[in-house]
Amino acid sequence: MLIIKRFKVELETLEPLRIGGVEDPLSGIHNPIATVGNRVCIPGPTLKGALRNEIENYLIDNFYDKNNKTWKPDKLHFQPCIPTTQFSPDEENLIRDNKYKEIVCHYPCYKRPCPLRGEGEPHEICPVCYFMGAMGLIGFVRIPFLFADISANELYASRIDRATKTVAEGTNRPYQLVPDGTKFIGELQIIMEDTVLGWKFGEPRPLLKNETKGDKWLEENSSTPEQLINTFIIERLRAIKFLGGYKSKGFGQIKIEITG
Repeated sequence: MLIIKRFKVELETLEPLRIGGVEDPLSGIHNPIATVGNRVCIPGPTLKGALRNEIENYLIDNFYDKNNKTWKPDKLHFQPCIPTTQFSPDEENLIRDNKYKEIVCHYPCYKRPCPLRGEGEPHEICPVCYFMGAMGLIGFVRIPFLFADISANELYASRIDRATKTVAEGTNRPYQLVPDGTKFIGELQIIMEDTVLGWKFGEPRPLLKNETKGDKWLEENSSTPEQLINTFIIERLRAIKFLGGYKSKGFGQIKIEITG
């Protein structure tokens, strides 16, 4: 049985918002925004990615020694990973600076061979993957789709010809957006306990020790589950200030409120 703690998430747009959706040639809509069942939404993966980034930033800002490019000796277990199997050149620079782990969190981590590590010793699961999930391992936090009862607006974008100072031919492109003042609503869920697996939120999970070092960052944790929820989930969601595309064009500023 799952014991779940639920929170209401309300996201308000302070500026026009654009999160692109899949274009349907039959609808006649160019550059549509994200919808599910004709309901305008902020997809769960979009919000999850923003939350994950905020948790990573929090860990690096608080526990990483920028001057020496290392982690404080007692905080190395807090070092996050980048959840991908192919790093960009800029991400490789972040790894070289030791801000992120070189190893992507995954489970199980076989001694021979580990498909991502390539060497013998299993790795531990970073705090972000504990909350959000890792390859082969579910997390404790379920991020919702947020929905708004509103119709999308449409604007046009174009490029100005540098010589004539008029709209360049063939560059007038329509796109959809959500206006400022729109409120999106959803439900955040945190699994407090899985009675079948024996998992409890805020405690290391009973994973196979020969295949992972597990949730090492929690072994000497003194925070209560409520403190972990507030620090790593509630406050990090509230710290998200921008979402979606066209940020340099005056789009994307938001405010998130959480109530339980």
